[in-house]
Amino acid sequence: MNYRTLEVELEDGRVHPHGAETLPAKAHALLTLLDSMESSTAKTCGELADRWAAMEKLPLEEAQAFADDLEQARFRADY
Repeated sequence: MNYRTLEVELEDGRVHPHGAETLPAKAHALLTLLDSMESSTAKTCGELADRWAAMEKLPLEEAQAFADDLEQARFRADY
């Protein structure tokens, strides 16, 4: 999913929150705009490969630690 974060000024609470959160009448805030899933879905294998190549990758040690955590979680779920 692609996103962009902007600094915004809220005045009279004109931004509508998602969920139960309430907004102050006036504030300085960060607003993150999320692309819809439809526009961020790869339509071809080539487009998917291009996106994959551009994605940030985990360092090897961090990726191995993540894989180890997943394996331990699977082992615990079996008992």
